[in-house]
Order: sequence, then C-alpha cells, then structure tokens
Amino acid sequence: MTQALNAVGKQLAGKIVATQFLVLLVASLVTITISSLQSGLGILSGGLSAVIPNALFAVIAFRHAGARANKKVVQSFFVGEGVKLILTAVLLVLALLVTNFNPVWLLTGFVITVIMQWIAPILFLKST
Repeated sequence: MTQALNAVGKQLAGKIVATQFLVLLVASLVTITISSLQSGLGILSGGLSAVIPNALFAVIAFRHAGARANKKVVQSFFVGEGVKLILTAVLLVLALLVTNFNPVWLLTGFVITVIMQWIAPILFLKST
C-alpha cells in the first residue's frame, strides 16, 4: 500500500515537472516567434531556474516510503524543499548576473513555470 502511494506521488511529481517544462518550451517558442531569440532564451532561463530545482525536489522527496521509514520520509521532504529553495535562488541570481537577458523576460519565465506548478496538480487530480 505505501509503495503504491509512493508510486502515485512519484508519478504526479513527474507529470508536474514534465508539464512545467512543456509549458516553458511553448512559452519560449512563442516569445521567440513574436519578439526575439534573446527574449525567448530569457524566458527559458528564468523557467529552468524553477523547473530544475522542482525536479530535484521530486527526486529527493520520494526516495523513501512506508510507515517504518516515516522519519526518513519527512526528513527527505524537508531536505528536498531546502535544496529546492537554495538552488532556485542560486540559479535565478546566476541568470540575472551572468547573462545579459532582460530581467523582465527571466522573471516572466520563472513566474509562468511556478504558476504551472500550482495549476498542474489540479489538472492531474483525476488521473492519479
């Protein structure tokens, strides 16, 4: 039973990350078409600074399952969230400092990706 719940959680996390990435790619391609390559790459960079930490969180958070491993389950969620927050901050700061992309495009990509992180579970609620 607990392995099944863990598998459902992993599956949902994978769907959320995949949806975030797909929406990010579409937003980048639309922006490249409408505006410029530089703007589209800015959206892609900003969005990846949310997708990559979220994927890493999913890997860390769903390492353990079961009642006997309940402390490890809780610990892995806290560690995963901490890693996610720190990595998100580092990637955003790097994207802002190292690239010459317009910060508006970077933050737009980041916001689109984070909003998809909130919406995607609702979309997949019945399928899990």
